[in-house]
Amino acid sequence: MKAKIYRGTKEIGGTCVELTAENGKILWVDLGAPLDDKNPDIGYANKKVDALLISHPHQDHFGLMEKVGVDVPIYIGELAYDFINTTKLFIGLPLLKGNHKKNKPWQTFTIAGTFKIESFLTDHSTPESFSFIIEADGKRVFYSGDFRATGRKKIVFDKIIEAPPKDIDLLLIEGTMVERANHIYLTEESVEEGIYNVIKKQKNISFVISSAQNIDRLVSIIRACKKSGKKVVIDVYTSWLLDMLHKQSGNVPTMEWEEIRVFDHPGQMERITEKSFDEFRARIQTNRIGPDIFKKPSDFIYFVRNPNMKLVDKLRKYGKINIIYSQWEGYLKEDHKQYFTDNINALKVDKDIVYHSIHTSGHATIPDLMKFAKAINSNKIIPIHTAFPEKFKQEFEKNGFSNVNLWEDGIDYLI
Repeated sequence: MKAKIYRGTKEIGGTCVELTAENGKILWVDLGAPLDDKNPDIGYANKKVDALLISHPHQDHFGLMEKVGVDVPIYIGELAYDFINTTKLFIGLPLLKGNHKKNKPWQTFTIAGTFKIESFLTDHSTPESFSFIIEADGKRVFYSGDFRATGRKKIVFDKIIEAPPKDIDLLLIEGTMVERANHIYLTEESVEEGIYNVIKKQKNISFVISSAQNIDRLVSIIRACKKSGKKVVIDVYTSWLLDMLHKQSGNVPTMEWEEIRVFDHPGQMERITEKSFDEFRARIQTNRIGPDIFKKPSDFIYFVRNPNMKLVDKLRKYGKINIIYSQWEGYLKEDHKQYFTDNINALKVDKDIVYHSIHTSGHATIPDLMKFAKAINSNKIIPIHTAFPEKFKQEFEKNGFSNVNLWEDGIDYLI
């Protein structure tokens, strides 16, 4: 079996790994969109492939998957598939078409009659994210996908550490955090405590800025609200995501929870006019926020991607407004306009705003990467999904690892 990394040996995002068996069958693992336009070449995404395996529903891992066409089988998690279609629904894009094969964690299955796959659930900033063992021609590759050991699903990290798979020839392991660190908030529980410490004494509303798909973060907010007697306001899109997740796990909150209210955004409500959404729309009307926000704004926390400036302006008279930025601060740089950089940076210096950065990463720190790699005990370790491969190698070698290899994009390597 041969392996090729089309993107990822020197960048975060746009991840795509190609595995080619001796019989000529080709499997791609992830087909992500680049996070920036520094290297716009995505010509490889149009090549012929026998199957595509998706690790999780973040754009930098699935964003180009429709380029393989409608005939190529795409293996993807059930929840990931639903989350992608929900996003498409609410931004007005056509739903996924094609040959999608739904898979679940802890399953073993075969792709293209050649590649034996074993899937593992990981702790990451989306509810369903997978690692894989991919086996063919007597070789075993462990693809880590994105993972961490500090979230609310830490138990799945511990599970692999305590009973790791055996006889792994090649470990493709993410290295996002090589040049970053969780300096203050080391775990999701510490994020919950940080948010609680802000909102318990608020005199006006707080806006928490994060991704709707980061359900761990929303749970942290809800738990902080429960302790402080506050309510979190979510939008229609987030409500629908919670509903889908609740069907898989009854512990997941829904809009009926005492700590939750829904803002029935007109643009989002227009996306769910079909009869199949009748019950959902009725529930939104029962649990909508309405004008209560203006009666006592200090009772509420808004969970948003980008605070509505009209609402901010209407609420200024009630006192200082908290902006809790709960994402990677790097998104506020000029080359990440899709994260509403200009608006949020303006709020940071607004005299009526108190800005807080309360976040922990969805990615593993260097010590946890080493702990994971030591448990897997592979013949070779290849860093991927990292902008600093040399630093990755240096840190690992300082701690006794002698099997880290640095690959180049677009080169075939024999496993």
